Amino acid sequence: MRAKIGKCFGALLCVLGIMLWLAAGFMLNVSAASANNSLTLICKTEEVTLVGMHWGLYRVGSRTGDGFVLEGDFADYPVSLADMSASAISAAADTLENYAVLDRIPPMAQGETGSDGLLKFDGLDSGLYMVCGKRLHVGDTIYVPSALLIEIEDAEDGSHTNFDLNAYPKFYYRTLSSELSNFTVKKIWENDENAPQNRTVSISVEIYKDAEFWKTVVLDDSNDWSYSWAENSNADWRVKEKEVPDGYTVIYRSNETQFAIVNTYGGDITTTEPPTSPTESSSTSTEPVSSTSSVTSSTEAVSTASSSSTSSGTGEKLPQTGQLWWPVPIMACGGVMFIAVGCRLNSRNKKDDD
Repeated sequence: MRAKIGKCFGALLCVLGIMLWLAAGFMLNVSAASANNSLTLICKTEEVTLVGMHWGLYRVGSRTGDGFVLEGDFADYPVSLADMSASAISAAADTLENYAVLDRIPPMAQGETGSDGLLKFDGLDSGLYMVCGKRLHVGDTIYVPSALLIEIEDAEDGSHTNFDLNAYPKFYYRTLSSELSNFTVKKIWENDENAPQNRTVSISVEIYKDAEFWKTVVLDDSNDWSYSWAENSNADWRVKEKEVPDGYTVIYRSNETQFAIVNTYGGDITTTEPPTSPTESSSTSTEPVSSTSSVTSSTEAVSTASSSSTSSGTGEKLPQTGQLWWPVPIMACGGVMFIAVGCRLNSRNKKDDD
């Protein structure tokens, strides 16, 4: 009788183990299938196809009501997404890119455009994403891409329709030069004209050359909140306010030689126009364009069919945001353990019978 009960218990453990193992595999399949939206960057115009341009993809936030909130590595940055105007979204994209580059935030996916100027990121869940590219040298020309903020949004009817969104990043270009250029960084205070006492007496600004720290300067009334320097015009120059004053948000605007650090009191992002930019190029196609001038929803996708012929930037699917991954290995290991224990009990009971 005891041996019979032992056999039944061993068989039950085997069945439970198989069920757990299958459940773990089912969770992986469901999670992979539930985040199949994709984003294709199209980096070409009638005049040029940018081959080998490197891009990084970041998930920076999610929608809350009529606006967005920053999340993850970007949650603590003093950047406002309250203003959804074209100018404000452009400023937010530039600022978040600046933080990502200078603070060396790793992208969730990355890759380079192919011979057709295309790069596709697969497996995207709903959320607010940023893509930013690196400069590309082609002959004696430097192509500088602009960052984009793009929203991937689930279908309004709650269906699991997959969207394939095409985005045309804007970029400007200039010719390589051996001459030095004059650079200027300027601090601008916004929305505090009636309470100037909220401003700090000075700010420290870090200057970076090709993403490497170059020097720190102090801006205050004595220098009209500005600093100028002459240096290599081919380098990628960036600035960052070392510590944003309490109660203020920050945006960074530039045209490659002039940098504006705008601190806005009260949290609203300023719509101050940036300095005049160098020659800019962008696609004029009639397909939906996602650029720094807007946040483009996935409901504007060109096609609802996800293509599997083009790999993502990392060559693998991106995990669905919010998906609980920790039960998968536990369930899989637990299933294997139950099967092993069950088989061992059955083997031992068989020996007792003999």
